[in-house]
Order: sequence, then structure tokens, then C-alpha cells
Amino acid sequence: MHKEEYKKLMLETSKKIGPVILEYLDPLKKENQELYKICLELLKKKIGTFETRAYLLRISFEVCSGKKWTKEIMHACAAIELELASMYYTNRIFDDKGGNEILSQPKNQFMAAMITRDLASQALTKACSKVDYKTFVRIKDLFDEINKIFYIGQFFEVSYNIYKPSIKLDFENSLQLYYKRDYGVNNSFFEKIGMIGAILGVGTKKQVEALANFGKDYGMMLQIINDIGDFVPPKDNLGTEEKLSEDAYSDIKHGKLTLPIIYSLTHGDKEENKIVIEALTNPNIEDNKLLEVTKVLVNNGSIDFSKKTALDFIIRGKKHLKIFPKEKRMALSTMEVIAWTNRYYKDLSKFKQ
Repeated sequence: MHKEEYKKLMLETSKKIGPVILEYLDPLKKENQELYKICLELLKKKIGTFETRAYLLRISFEVCSGKKWTKEIMHACAAIELELASMYYTNRIFDDKGGNEILSQPKNQFMAAMITRDLASQALTKACSKVDYKTFVRIKDLFDEINKIFYIGQFFEVSYNIYKPSIKLDFENSLQLYYKRDYGVNNSFFEKIGMIGAILGVGTKKQVEALANFGKDYGMMLQIINDIGDFVPPKDNLGTEEKLSEDAYSDIKHGKLTLPIIYSLTHGDKEENKIVIEALTNPNIEDNKLLEVTKVLVNNGSIDFSKKTALDFIIRGKKHLKIFPKEKRMALSTMEVIAWTNRYYKDLSKFKQ
């Protein structure tokens, strides 16, 4: 599949589900305009842009069913995007994201998270209106699992996958903690999306398993790329649909052990890691010192290691898709190619010495 064809299909998905998402928010507008605007804020930014998770669900359905997506699948896609919004609203509270105006009212973010989660559940119920009860329960259980595992992942992120509690861990143990956290906050979501799409498409057991594994590996690859993007300075960082430009350096300022940081702490020299540790332990660090962190990671192999690891997950993901005919799997494998050919690598290459 060519890049332009993929882009067209992705945008078509987003434009079709945009009105469906707004359909679930409309009753809130009549209830309270202010609360409606709070819940709409993130969703409004996403409508009409690349919505990767909705796309994955749609294509998973189509490759298993052999049919074009239906109105019910559009509601399933809307459920996924509403669930994502709920996660983002919560994540803002944990990670101090969104700007001063938003962060000054964390209670609003919490309420938006709870409401969009309930709306996601409503959308999923409508999506399953034509399936039998046993299938509905199976899909609903998977959907609920997304939420539970996300918060388990958040717990590991804020409690363990940060510098001070993990200071004595070696490389392998740090990696295991990192992968456990990432499965919760990201990979499990993609895994369950692949499964739900396949089940709605009446996929075979092997197809459901293949799309679950593809989703999991795709989510891991995407998370690593986002980790890399954290070190692109704001003036060079245009952002992506997954990571906003204003979130540059957010992870390291919160002391998070992302993959480039883990590699540097266990493979870098003492002087390099002195710079990295200062950034991990000082949330008010100056911008020029954050730029020094970028230079360290680019030149001590940490970014290159992370890129290679992301590529390994791409290769794994493609292997899972081999049970599908080539013409069917192209819409999925192109997702990986597009994510891999991101602007972050080029932006960081200028710091290579």
C-alpha cells in the first residue's frame, strides 16, 4: 500500500467516526455547556486527524470479515477513541500535561475522564447490537480489561518506573520493568483493539491471536518511538498524532525511565550520566541542560539502541500478519512503515558529533 493510499484510508476512518463520537457527546451539551466543552476539548483536536487505534480496529474487522466496515464498526471505533480520550485526560493529571490553564483544574480532567469512559461503554454496546450475547460478553470483557490494565500500568509508571526506586536495577531488570509498564499504558490497548476488531469480523482463533500479537508489538514499537521523540527539543519538535510538541522532555522531567534513559544509565560513562541524572532528579532543570541530555543520548548509542529495538518489534509484528493474504495485510503492515519513517530520527541526527 502506498503512503498516500494509507493516508486517505486513515483520514476517511477519522472523518467517518467524528460525527459518531459527537453523537455520544451531544446529550451532555444539553445538560451543561461548560462540562460539554471540557469533555470535547481533546476529542475535537483528534477528529479529522490520524486516529491510529480506530484505524486498527476497522482494518482488523475488514481483513477477518472480508467486508467493508459497517455502521456498527464505526461505533466500535468511536468507543476506542472515547476510551483513549479518557486515558489522556487521566494521564494529564499524572504527568502534568496540557498547559497551565488545564493543569490548574485537575478535577475537570478527572470528570472528563470518567464521562468519556462511560460514553465509550455506551458506544461499544451499540457496536455489538447485532452480535450474540456470548460474543458481546467476550468483547465487553476485553474492553474492560483495557481500562484495568491501563491503570495497573500507570501504577507501575508512577511508583516504580522512575529513577529513584529503580536506581539499583541492572539493565535486564530495568528492561523488564519498562516492558511491564508499557504493556499496561499502551501495548495492551492495541492488543485488545486487534482482538475486538477480529471478533467483530468473525475471525478464526488464529486470526484473533495474530491481530492481538500484531497490536501488542505495534504498540510497543510506537511507545519506543514516542520515548525517542521526548528528546527532540521543542523548537524542532512538530509533534505527531501520538505525542504533542509541547510534551518534549516531559518524561525525563518526571524522572521516568524510558528506553533511551535505561540504556544510557547502564551503558554510558560517568560524565554522560551525570548530565542525565541531573535531568531525572530536577523537574525545574534549565532548557540548555535538557539539550545537553539530547546530545548525550544521540552520541552514546542510546537513541540508536532504541531505534534498533523499535525495528525488532516491527519485524515481529510483520511475522504475525503472514497468516493473511498479502493484499489484506498491507493496510496493517503500512502502519508500521509510516510510524518507523517518523521525523524524530531526522530531527535528532543534527546533534550527532
